[in-house]
Amino acid sequence: MLARAPAKAAAELELKFQLGAGAVEALEADLFPPEKASVSHLHAIYYDTPEHALRDAGFGLRVRRRGDTHVQTLKHRGAGGLFERSEWEAPVPGLDLDMTALDATPARAVVGDEALIPAFVVEVERRTHIWTHGRSRVEVSFDTGVIVAGGRTDAIAELELELISGSRATLFALARQLQAKAVLTLSFASKAERGYRLAGHDGVAALKAQQSAIGPDVTTGAAFQAIARDALVQVAGNVHLLRRAHNPDVLHQARVGLRRLRAALAVFKPMLDPDGLAYARTETKWLAGEMALARDLDVFLQRRPPGDEIDDSPARAAFLRALRIAQADAYERALKAVDSDRFRSLLLGVAEWIEAGAWRRIASGERRALRERPVSGLAASVLQRLDRRVRKRSRKFARLDAGARHELRKQVKKLRYASAFFGEVFSEHPKRRERFVGALRLVQDRLGDLNDLAVARTVARRALGKRTGEIAFAAGEEVGRITAGEDELLAAAAEAFKAFRRTRTFWSEPKAHAKDLNLSQPRLRSV
Repeated sequence: MLARAPAKAAAELELKFQLGAGAVEALEADLFPPEKASVSHLHAIYYDTPEHALRDAGFGLRVRRRGDTHVQTLKHRGAGGLFERSEWEAPVPGLDLDMTALDATPARAVVGDEALIPAFVVEVERRTHIWTHGRSRVEVSFDTGVIVAGGRTDAIAELELELISGSRATLFALARQLQAKAVLTLSFASKAERGYRLAGHDGVAALKAQQSAIGPDVTTGAAFQAIARDALVQVAGNVHLLRRAHNPDVLHQARVGLRRLRAALAVFKPMLDPDGLAYARTETKWLAGEMALARDLDVFLQRRPPGDEIDDSPARAAFLRALRIAQADAYERALKAVDSDRFRSLLLGVAEWIEAGAWRRIASGERRALRERPVSGLAASVLQRLDRRVRKRSRKFARLDAGARHELRKQVKKLRYASAFFGEVFSEHPKRRERFVGALRLVQDRLGDLNDLAVARTVARRALGKRTGEIAFAAGEEVGRITAGEDELLAAAAEAFKAFRRTRTFWSEPKAHAKDLNLSQPRLRSV
């Protein structure tokens, strides 16, 4: 029997990459010869309740065999950082759980009296090197193997860089060096997360936005990091799922993650360094653009009224085939973008900027003052300005043309995202906040329906190309069916705006210091 040691908490800082074709060979041949690696074979069983209560609470619990030793590990990703996890470890005598060690961790309260059973198994061969540069040391691990859940398997080909000593900048510099030599895609999904999907937890369901835990005393800098991290995780997770299936909801949620990230860039602009901000804006706008056409076609096909007569209408069937072909081409364009070096650079570059960018090192002046001040001041100023803008412009809604309605919709989305970002900053009036967000959500839904009608006309023209005659007539009929209820939607949107204008705001008045810094009126770009 092994002597029992108490479970202990530790923090780790690591980057994880999915390895593309030939990446292992390229890196091992150039920098990390296999014969110089420390090789270990890892067998791990992940445990959870039958309903995956630990997973739902953000925990991963495993017992791993490495050589002749067994270690029970509990991990939890908290708010400390995108690449930081809390970890509790304890030696155990075998692959069975030691409930006594678990008692000393926060997971015990989650489990309660429920039974813990094996959820899935991970088999990995790990080849480890220690990379050194000056005083910096990084553990470089190549993991190859398989995840097994029931009768299903998922191959593992990963690279992990764990900082042992030195700065974050050094860790990211090494990552960029390796990415220049091989196909490496930054990943935020742990083996546990992949195992749970394989075991049926979420499956290929789209990864939706998570509520960032931002309280009134969180600094503006920390608030930006939390919000931007969550958005980047949403983008990367859905892109990974998109490679597995052409799922419209997955594509949509990837674009939602991009919009949330771009909204954060606009909201926190006064604090951010101009060069990093320009880079993040340019790259996220590019990626959103590469996915836009696929999303537009998805929406058109989802809104298309069902028709039993389609088999009896050759022209309508031909138009539908043209739409399907255009949709397939649009998804190929999106997949080409997310499989490109530019996308891989985007993920790593934006992640590095969030974690260790120049905005964090500004040592004096207004940007530093704002970065270190509680976020409540900036949050109140942003919410107040956006709210006033939406209320004022919506009073003329009935007289707005399609272009002006689209611009108003952008303002509504900004206010919606800002309300989500800062909801917990102002917790004094939860019912008021709930009513405000509900009214705003209804406005956004009504404007979204109207925007879908405008997009439908553009989508039909693109799908038709230079076709004329009966197929063009069928396309016109199809657009007519989709847009038939436009007047009713306009009336519903006007009523939603009236209801919204009757709701009370949930935030406190902006503090005077935002005005003193001359930062209370940053220009918020479209997202």
